[in-house]
Amino acid sequence: MELINKVTKTKKYTLNSLKTYNLVMNLRRKTSWGVIRIKEHLEKKGINSSNGAIGGWIYEDKKPFVYRIIKQIPESSRELTREKAYVLGTLCGDGWISTGYRIGLGVCDRDFAEYFKYCLEKVYETKCSIRTKIVKPNKFCKNPKSKHVVSQVSKLIVKDLNRYSNSYSTKEWRVPKQIIEASIQLQSYFIRGFADSEGSVRARKRNTELVLCSGNPNGLKDISFMLSTTYGIKTTFSQRKNGVGVLTTSDYWSLLTYKNYINFTIRRKKNTLEKGLANYKRKGLRKYSPEFKLKAMNLLKQGMKHREIAKLLGTNHTNIYDWEKKLLVPSKEINN
Repeated sequence: MELINKVTKTKKYTLNSLKTYNLVMNLRRKTSWGVIRIKEHLEKKGINSSNGAIGGWIYEDKKPFVYRIIKQIPESSRELTREKAYVLGTLCGDGWISTGYRIGLGVCDRDFAEYFKYCLEKVYETKCSIRTKIVKPNKFCKNPKSKHVVSQVSKLIVKDLNRYSNSYSTKEWRVPKQIIEASIQLQSYFIRGFADSEGSVRARKRNTELVLCSGNPNGLKDISFMLSTTYGIKTTFSQRKNGVGVLTTSDYWSLLTYKNYINFTIRRKKNTLEKGLANYKRKGLRKYSPEFKLKAMNLLKQGMKHREIAKLLGTNHTNIYDWEKKLLVPSKEINN
């Protein structure tokens, strides 16, 4: 009885559809035809099939099925963890939720795709597929990069993710209330997922610039609010003529705070940020003695806030966060 409850009849293929699938795959192997030519060939034989079905068979290794087992997601998946925060941030960027309860991500960076897959699997205890899609050259790009596509189909997962936002489309997403009210660590994972999608680092000779872009200016302003209030990161907001919002920062302390508390998953972006900070013109930066740092930590233990201590001692509040992390929790990095 329990097995019957878990197995739901969702779509039934007739014998004809199975024959159509076999015919399509044979044509693909023999001719390497694309969707349009295969569809035209089938129509000449009086066989009807949609472009979506044919494309799924020949490009995405999908197969006809009669039953789909609806796997229950664990009760623990309702908890907001750092992995779930990362998934939510990515969905506000390059990730998507589409019709048919599909969750996915298609990007050029393999490490990005693999980490998104890891987070989905850890939160929902389910296996996600990942494949490499070869992108053919076109008039806009002669040497396109291959795309790594992560995908999962689950009504229950989509239902859970929609508890945080009614929509993750480019024009409609907003930072979920649960994230804004969450801890500094959970916020960092959300922003990291978004920045892996929509962020870039420009390393120049004299300075380095962190840039976050989105076609949703209001959502981007939510990100700016968190960066400012939670981390003290200074950003400048601007909007292009096409409506795309842009957040930028080139302040050394803001970039260092971003690196220490948020950073990127994508190795190439992480390396560019580290290289840019290493080459930064840091003329006049002050070095602090162990005694000075210890005094700041004692004030922190007495209950003073980070910004209050910084103002009292004449330093930047981001230093207080850095020293707190190194002196009080040296074995546990916040962004690991």
